[in-house]
Amino acid sequence: MLSRVEKYKKLRPYKKITIIVGALFLSISLGTGVKTALADQDIQGLLTNWFNNKKAESVQEIDGAVASETDRLMKSLEIDLQEEMKNAQNELANFTASQKQSRLEALQAYANNLKSNMKIDNSEQEAAVLANLDAIINQAKAQMDEQAAELKLIPIPIPEMSQTEEPVVSTPTPNPEITPVHGSGENVEQAPIKETNPESIQSTEPTVEEPVASAPPEPVIVDIYSVSNWFTMPDLQNVTVEELTIASGAFSINSTFSDIMMNPKARQAMNSVLRGIENHPEFHQIQYKSIEEMSRVAPSQFNEKVLYLLNKSLSAITI
Repeated sequence: MLSRVEKYKKLRPYKKITIIVGALFLSISLGTGVKTALADQDIQGLLTNWFNNKKAESVQEIDGAVASETDRLMKSLEIDLQEEMKNAQNELANFTASQKQSRLEALQAYANNLKSNMKIDNSEQEAAVLANLDAIINQAKAQMDEQAAELKLIPIPIPEMSQTEEPVVSTPTPNPEITPVHGSGENVEQAPIKETNPESIQSTEPTVEEPVASAPPEPVIVDIYSVSNWFTMPDLQNVTVEELTIASGAFSINSTFSDIMMNPKARQAMNSVLRGIENHPEFHQIQYKSIEEMSRVAPSQFNEKVLYLLNKSLSAITI
């Protein structure tokens, strides 16, 4: 049997050949792999460059197409939008006109309905006017009665004639020119008596004087500007004048005394401030004046505080 050394010596040349062949094969394999790797790298780079170039061209082409289409669409949209705006404006104008006409017709119908059902009741106002006129007439009658009483004449009694007394008739006096006087013992020739008019004969009857109507006394006119005691002044010490809001249709200092006296509540409110003014002898001269006018006639009495109290009391009462 061969020893291990001998076997090793026999196999040694074959190992060298195997190593050489393996080295050759390895070198060939490595060279082919390097070439293949280099080829793969070149193809990949070419593909990458081509793809990048195509990508840039595609993006640029797409951007151009999008921009062009966008411009075209924007112009088209602008035209369509203007047309739509015109249509919308026309529709809005037509809608406004139709709605305005319908609203006006409805308003006219409502007004006609109100007119047909409109009826103003003037019974209270007429009653107030009649009462006011009656008061004026009654007061005028009273004034006329007072004046008539002042102008009433007292008849003067006629003196009666005594029954024993007879009227004396005067005889005519003879005219000496036509009545000659003869001596004694001679016939006296009567002179013709001259006819006289009986109306010319003076009567000795006592004449009765007819009563002479005396002129009526002139009415005494008092200057209302000189009157200083129209009413009893109320206590104004704690009165503070404030702004008042007077509703329409309420009494105020612009109302006349006659209008205030026609309303019992307003009359009571007035008399609570102007105590005794109705009993003043010259009240008839101011009854148709307003309280505000009296503030110019007698400003010392119808002062700011008195007017404030009157406005405050009267404004709470409706006419």
